[in-house]
Amino acid sequence: MAARGAIPILKGPQIIIDDTSSNPPITMAEITSLALKFLTESGIKFEKYSVAGKEVVIEDEEPRPRGESGPRIFICPHCGFTTIYEEEYWVHLKVHYVGF
Repeated sequence: MAARGAIPILKGPQIIIDDTSSNPPITMAEITSLALKFLTESGIKFEKYSVAGKEVVIEDEEPRPRGESGPRIFICPHCGFTTIYEEEYWVHLKVHYVGF
């Protein structure tokens, strides 16, 4: 957008685009397309978007509750061994100090 003379301004959760110096003015279709392309390329997930007049509303994907994040993973700081079992992790960790 900077190549066309538009300046993005951050204002809280909003991004305001000043295109007063852009010739020709940027269309809502271009703004929507660029915003969705940026979000997708950045790996940012969103549920849906809508365009109302001169406003593009993008709804973030709701974060998963903590219980649904999957099993906890234990990683050995010495060699990178990984396991989802805490007891197995501690047994493995002792090997580095006892020297079996």
